[in-house]
Amino acid sequence: MYHFRFITLNDLKEIGYTGDFPSNQFNWIYNWFSVFEKVENNVLGYNKKACIIAAYKDDQLVAVVPLVKLYRTYFKVVKIEFLEFMGQQWSCLGNDIIKFGDLEECFSSELISWIKTNIKFHFIFFKYLPESSVLANKYRLFHYAGAPFVRVDKYSSYEEFSDAVYARKFREDLGRTFRKIKKDGFEFELSYEKINDKSLSEIRRIAKSKEVDGKSFLYEDAEKEQFHLKMYEKFPSQVVFVRFNQQVVAYATCIDWNGERIGIDGAFDRDYRKYGAGIHCLDAVIKNSFSEKKLKMSFGMGLDTYKFQFTDQIDRYYMCFDYKLRLRSLLALPYFLYRLKKEDQMVTEKLLLAEGK
Repeated sequence: MYHFRFITLNDLKEIGYTGDFPSNQFNWIYNWFSVFEKVENNVLGYNKKACIIAAYKDDQLVAVVPLVKLYRTYFKVVKIEFLEFMGQQWSCLGNDIIKFGDLEECFSSELISWIKTNIKFHFIFFKYLPESSVLANKYRLFHYAGAPFVRVDKYSSYEEFSDAVYARKFREDLGRTFRKIKKDGFEFELSYEKINDKSLSEIRRIAKSKEVDGKSFLYEDAEKEQFHLKMYEKFPSQVVFVRFNQQVVAYATCIDWNGERIGIDGAFDRDYRKYGAGIHCLDAVIKNSFSEKKLKMSFGMGLDTYKFQFTDQIDRYYMCFDYKLRLRSLLALPYFLYRLKKEDQMVTEKLLLAEGK
């Protein structure tokens, strides 16, 4: 039988653990909560309270579950209370129970029973779970997200990889656009730089061009920018720049963790769309991952179509849910269950399409 108790963020710091994902490392969790605790909207939630649970067996710490309690408003007046992994609300790279050894099959049931007794909420939403999560012993896992990746250590070189994975048309597009760059008088240059005030000014400038395509501009949000900068400080990081005649026209930022290079952010100047500045930038990230002998290069969360020009391999992520027997929970249950099933179907279809099935 397991025993549970609440611990603080400071207690979590003292444990000195290594989790399965960058986003369940202490520094990530601490920075996320310190930046977003007071930011209130229906995505990040309102009135956030840290609920970090430590699990013990025979007085030995066996697991930690870093959760946050918050509420969201529906139909302008209805407040629904949620219990979620801390950080899953924005910029997550994977979540799960932090384990310090094997857990018995009964662990999830005992954990949830304790949570329902000790925390007031309407719904549990646990998102960005791996298929191997111990929570799968108790819950059905719904498809929720995917992170395309390149298994770098599977190939002897970038050339072997690109010959095996890149479609013929995509290889031709890379060659054709590179010839056009030269033909139109541009000097093509790649650089790999630290993320500092100088490089950040270029990143902001290029990122703003996303608005041309109706996409959001990350760096107009002070808290989101602050969190990204803290991430770049805590993990080995770099930005790859593509320059035409010494002018930056595309960038991609990455962090390194546990032998893996992970794409965090990227954009290209829409004025140079016809030159394929963006695809040349991502191709450079992959080449550099081979040069530096990484085990894996991940494009990060999101099943964006452009990523599948570079790979057909995908890490799948799931979610599960539960609820308390409260009037508001029961009234809202059909709505949330409909959304879960619809999301599961949409993500499944995207995954099958990306994998060519």
